[in-house]
Order: sequence, then C-alpha cells, then structure tokens
Amino acid sequence: MSNKKPLLIQSDFDNTITIGNVSEQIHDKFGPSDWDSIYKNYRLGNISVEESNIYSFRYLNYSETELDKFVQKNVQFRSGFSEFYNYIQDQKIDYKIVSSGVDFYIKSSLKTLGIDSDNLSLHSGSSEFVNDGIEIKYFDPQGKVIRSEFKNNYTQYHKKQYSKIIYFGDSLTDLNSSLSSDYVFATGKLHDYYIKNRMECVKFDDYNDMITKINEILF
Repeated sequence: MSNKKPLLIQSDFDNTITIGNVSEQIHDKFGPSDWDSIYKNYRLGNISVEESNIYSFRYLNYSETELDKFVQKNVQFRSGFSEFYNYIQDQKIDYKIVSSGVDFYIKSSLKTLGIDSDNLSLHSGSSEFVNDGIEIKYFDPQGKVIRSEFKNNYTQYHKKQYSKIIYFGDSLTDLNSSLSSDYVFATGKLHDYYIKNRMECVKFDDYNDMITKINEILF
C-alpha cells in the first residue's frame, strides 16, 4: 500500500500567477548597470535562470523597503487567482509555489492579495540584503546549494511524496517539471512548446475557469 499523498498542485510564480515577470520588472527599474548583459546571457543559454538572479541581484543596492514598495505598487495577478487559491485552501488540496525567482518579492507580491506567505508552502531563491546588494542562494530539498534546475529538483522530490502532480507553468524553465507531472496547465512559451510538439496540456490565460478544470481532474 502506497504511503503517498493523493495530489499536489505545484506552481511557478512569475508570469504564471502574475502577469509579467516581477524580477524583470525590478531590474528594468533599478538595474544593475550590467542587467542587459546578464539577461542576454540567460536568453542565449549561457547561464541558468538561477544564475541570472544570483548575478543580477548581487549588486542591486536598494533597501528591501524600497523594493517592496515598488513591487506592491506594480505587481499584477492573473484574473481569478485569489478565488482559485481560496478554493484549493478550502478543499485542503496541497499547493506549493516553486519558483526560480526570489523570496522577498514573491512574499511582497502575495501580501497585496492578503496572502500570508508564512501560511503557504513557498520554495524559491533565498535572499539576504547585505551592504552592497542582495545575495541569492538556491537550496534543493535536501538543503544543498544548487545553481540550476531548481524547480525540477523539487518536482522530483514531490513525485516521491504524491501519487499525482498538477503543474502550472509558463516558460521553458518549467519544461522538465511539467514533463514529470501528471497534468499540465500551461501558458506562454510552455504552452507554445506543448502545441508545437502535439503534447497534451490545459491552456490558461487566467484562473477564472481553473476551479472547474481542477474539479474535472478530482471528480
């Protein structure tokens, strides 16, 4: 008899829960001066998304208060997310946000919806504000420092704990996690990949009918 839990929803954050990438919005506003070069290297595949955040936040010399104020003023969520989140909480469905983004701005963003990150299972880059910037580290589920495949590390860990995984994602950094999941809800470039390769997924642009889609899986 399996000791696994029945179901997990694992979700990305930037441009999956939100409209747009909050990390990129921060860098477009505040820098650092070599942000364009770092972003180009990431887009060319020379560095991982985790490394792009490690490098770009390292000398972003602004206070957490300043950045929080910017995030809370500018973050936009996909329509229906609050209702979706409240529903899965009411139904006691396990839900985890696993993002290669960074904890401080994810928590600040969720706060605008009245979601207390202390009551949420959130795994992301860990930030420490230091004298000349922000140090970012990524830890795998066993606490080992890693610099790539953060989301997929957690998906593989979750597969040992859950019988079924529903995955929400938007980009090719979500691809490996999605391929290991049982049901895929995709938008953006992740959805484009699935369509191009004639693979099954559920397309979403907002969360307004996602409760119905989740219930179709559950019941």
